[in-house]
Amino acid sequence: MKIAIIGGGLAGLTAAAYLTENPHVEGTLFERSPQLGGRAFTYEKAGFTLNYGAHAIYGIDRHTLSSMEHELRLTFSSKQVDKRKVVYSKGNHLTTAPLDAINLLTTDLLSTMQKVRFVGDITAIIANIHNLKNYNTLGDYFEASKADDDVKELWEHLVCSNFFIAPEDARHVSGAVISEYYHNLFLSTKPVNYVLGSWSVITNQLKQKIMTSEQWEIAMQESVEELRYEDQKFILQTKNRKQAFDKVIFAMPVQQVIKFLKGTAWEPFLAPYESNTATEVMIYDVGLSQVVARPFTYISDMDNKIFITDVSATDHTLVPEGGQLLQAIAYLKDHFDSEEQRKTYLDDKNAQIEALFDRHYPGWRVVTAVKRVSKKAMVSSVKNVITNKLLPTRIDHVPFYFCGDGCEGKGELAERAFSSARNVALSIVNEVHEALQKV
Repeated sequence: MKIAIIGGGLAGLTAAAYLTENPHVEGTLFERSPQLGGRAFTYEKAGFTLNYGAHAIYGIDRHTLSSMEHELRLTFSSKQVDKRKVVYSKGNHLTTAPLDAINLLTTDLLSTMQKVRFVGDITAIIANIHNLKNYNTLGDYFEASKADDDVKELWEHLVCSNFFIAPEDARHVSGAVISEYYHNLFLSTKPVNYVLGSWSVITNQLKQKIMTSEQWEIAMQESVEELRYEDQKFILQTKNRKQAFDKVIFAMPVQQVIKFLKGTAWEPFLAPYESNTATEVMIYDVGLSQVVARPFTYISDMDNKIFITDVSATDHTLVPEGGQLLQAIAYLKDHFDSEEQRKTYLDDKNAQIEALFDRHYPGWRVVTAVKRVSKKAMVSSVKNVITNKLLPTRIDHVPFYFCGDGCEGKGELAERAFSSARNVALSIVNEVHEALQKV
């Protein structure tokens, strides 16, 4: 069976790596850009390793990446973020984030009775009987709940942090999605971890696994321009070649899939996903030649909806000796009345981030060795709110497979890319196995 995979991000690399395990499958991975990894792309500058966006792994011991580690024989190390040094800022006041029992007891965000209510919510979610899953959205749950505003605000903020969406969107996340996500996270013994060495440690191993297979090829900077069906084969056309395949896997954002299939017989079946919106944030990275301050590993500003991570406090491999790598992320709203309003809004966010750096990391400007600002970075191709619809890995009447962070799968962000790609690959392998049984 000959497979074409379009897209060399986390999902495309994962699907190809799994398919190399089967001797009856061969294929080509097409990537239009000069590098693999997609939004998990990593590069080095002045001794600092920079990721295009956040790369924390939530619940790594219950994560699809742990399954991949064993099944694909990946080798990597990870380190847990120090929960005692995760803080929230509200009204110029700092307090520990209520991530577990100890932090909850010491946090100033909630009163004693509020803590009791919050613990009750968490306990019920762990038991998987929480009422939240019976509500259409978090907002609907709030309307029916007797919880006070502080508890609601805290839940809203937690959802913002884990789903990487703006506060105004948090109330539109499905109650069932939130319940399932936190049920999994609260049962984890390693709630927030970093893969030491960043995403490149994973993507390089996936790439190596594909390249060492004699039956697979990686076609870099080769964009698929046309796809048609002839003689029971899918014919893919690029600038360099025309090639026939038995199956095609789209491993790219749903917005690109819809654009690619526009005008084909399959376009109408993708109509339900045309209005999907992406999750976008502002990312501000600074690499410092020395550690200017290390009061905490993560601070979330509840007033400005910005958080700063001292990435190097957890992963020392990303910085030169004695250096410090800080990453600020600001949640962004989607809609603006004009381009001028959008520019002003982004300039204000940039100023807010720098003010937070000034407050918590005084002297950072003087020792900045590397600075990078991404004013509109896509975190997830489909924002997981009730008005959006995640793309299934298979669609009726459409002969292709789909995988990526905008597809149906386990978890959020990168895990959904991993899990959907793994599901697609194992589905194809199973299909090959069934065909062989009939021979």
